[in-house]
Amino acid sequence: MNIPKLPDDVKYILNKLHTNGYEGYIVGGCVRDAIMGIPPHDWDMTTSAKPEEVKSIFSHTFDTGIKHGTVTVVLNKNNYEITTYRIEGEYDDCRHPNDVSFTTDLHEDLLRRDFTMNAIAYNDEEGYVDIFGGIGDIDKCVIKGVGEAEERFREDALRMLRAVRFSAQLGFEIEEKTKQALIDNCALIEKISAERIREEITKLLMSKHSEKAVFLWETGLLKHISEEIDMSVKGHEEEVISSLKLSVKNVSVLFALFLRFVKAERVKDIMKDLRFDTKTLKETDIICRYMDKNVPESRVEIRKMASEMGKDNFALYLEAKKACGDALAENAQKELADIIEKNECLTIKELAVTGDDIKALGVKDGKKIGEILKAMLNTVLENPELNSKEKLTDIIKSNLE
Repeated sequence: MNIPKLPDDVKYILNKLHTNGYEGYIVGGCVRDAIMGIPPHDWDMTTSAKPEEVKSIFSHTFDTGIKHGTVTVVLNKNNYEITTYRIEGEYDDCRHPNDVSFTTDLHEDLLRRDFTMNAIAYNDEEGYVDIFGGIGDIDKCVIKGVGEAEERFREDALRMLRAVRFSAQLGFEIEEKTKQALIDNCALIEKISAERIREEITKLLMSKHSEKAVFLWETGLLKHISEEIDMSVKGHEEEVISSLKLSVKNVSVLFALFLRFVKAERVKDIMKDLRFDTKTLKETDIICRYMDKNVPESRVEIRKMASEMGKDNFALYLEAKKACGDALAENAQKELADIIEKNECLTIKELAVTGDDIKALGVKDGKKIGEILKAMLNTVLENPELNSKEKLTDIIKSNLE
């Protein structure tokens, strides 16, 4: 079994707690990752010391979530969160405990955690503290609720979506009793904010095992997140999963594939409901609006579509079409790369003539100038070699005569 290699700072913090008469362990995702041989990104620690005691032991700290027992220790310019063992009260909103009380019992602290694989503690002196069999569940590649899964989901409904996300990130199955508890309580996801739902689904789709997205509709979660998305998937499950598996890991492309069978005009509203940033919303919207269009085959048509969509959006569209198995997408990608490398004109800004150049030819009407620029763009999209000031000026002059 893999043993966590604790950074010197973490060793120092745990030792400092111990020499001051308190227990201290790393806990949660960092322990799980270490067992699986995955380098941990964060080192969360838990202790029997109360927040004020932690603050008295270390010289540089600041309050992170002092109400819930979390203090951040700053060591060698790095931040480390240390949370006091705690027992959580009732969860009226299915997300946050009404109150928190501190305890000196590690068992009580681990009992409040979501899944057995995340309820393992470790320090170098005692090794693993695995009260709920999390190590065995990791070995079996299953996600299992701590204690009664139904209670864990009723405490915090986001845990249901986290179960699906973890299955996608780790390639694990959801244990049957835990999955049934998820199915029985799926409607509680409606109590969770759109921002948190968006965050979890994004991580899910960006994961190595994005095919685990099937759990979203198999458990009923998707219906309570968005009935519109859920209805769009019905009858297209295999197509959605296949394209997600083949897709590049780009959020806009993945959501365009996820929403592929939603009416194109509804995509923008759905993305707004999920509180997406403007850039991702616009990219996803334009990909979806073009998904029913055929991939252009000729270089001229590729230039025209790239001009119409914007070359960056067109590149994302091609990635989405490629993930859907469109045989023409890869050739179009090569052509687009060559077009960009050769700096072939795709926009009015890239034309060799400007509005001022046209004014100098005696055209004063702004609308007319705009029409001429559009006509010249179309000319060079069809014949990129004509994009020189001299050649375009000659064409404009001949048309003005």
